[in-house]
Amino acid sequence: MELSVNSRQRRAAQIGRNTPQTETKPAAPGGGTAGRSAKTDKTSWSQTALSFLQEVNRQDLEKQRKLLEAKQRKNGELDFLSKSLKTMEKCRKIASRIMKGDKVPPQDERYLKDNDPDGYKLALVSRKPKKNPKEWESVLDEEDRMGGSESRGETATAAEPGGEGME
Repeated sequence: MELSVNSRQRRAAQIGRNTPQTETKPAAPGGGTAGRSAKTDKTSWSQTALSFLQEVNRQDLEKQRKLLEAKQRKNGELDFLSKSLKTMEKCRKIASRIMKGDKVPPQDERYLKDNDPDGYKLALVSRKPKKNPKEWESVLDEEDRMGGSESRGETATAAEPGGEGME
């Protein structure tokens, strides 16, 4: 006994070619032709059920794909927001140190100026002079120091005319 859909389709086509009038006649209880039309009905119903299940599966896969994309987008947004929050926290620390009149490293001032220009201006305007200002170490990570200097270095090298022939 074979249960594949293709064999059922072939069998239904053969039955349809052999007896086309069985499809138009109502099924008689217990008759030989009634058995053939019942098999044809089952085959067409199986085809309908198969196409319905395929459509449902396709819709489920589409929903799962959309949910996965949404999760990935949310993760990307969360990463961006956490980086932004860390940057804002570093800028706040640098600005508060400047406002107190303490000395901060030049790369910290550049970082504040690049990432929060309004905060930098406000910190400079509201700076209180101190007799003995405290010298702070940098708030920036290696990543922040290297990230800023690499991008500036690349633009500076690209801006120099004939920079490769200087050696």
